[in-house]
Amino acid sequence: MSTAPEQQTPAAAPQKRRPVVRATRFSVNLLPEEAPGRDAFTITVEYSGSGRYRVIRDELCSLGADGKWSWGYQWPGGDREPVTDAERDDYHAGRDAWVASHQFDLETALHLAEQAAPHVRVMRTTAAQALADYLAEMERMGRSD
Repeated sequence: MSTAPEQQTPAAAPQKRRPVVRATRFSVNLLPEEAPGRDAFTITVEYSGSGRYRVIRDELCSLGADGKWSWGYQWPGGDREPVTDAERDDYHAGRDAWVASHQFDLETALHLAEQAAPHVRVMRTTAAQALADYLAEMERMGRSD
């Protein structure tokens, strides 16, 4: 029995890998941080994997390449599950197409979010109107941002 300390071979040594650090979420909002109710107008650009980002509101509503908001893929079969192989193929092809049109590289996602920011509505008020109202209030109070 040997009393010499065990030596690890290079193959057995644990790899020295640095943790991966990635910014995964960006907030886009026309209103300044101190504006009341600002959070309701926030658009989020969120990493979804494989170098792709989604532009979202209300956690589930995604912005498409066409500039329209969507709550998700709508299969023509409605609420029922696809049953046949053809229906399943149709469902998956449609869902894949929907996902592809609602995920972007970071630059495109941020650009789309910036374009959409003034038009975000909360009730009947757009972010642009909320900003104008906020700035008018600040001016009336003798403050400026």
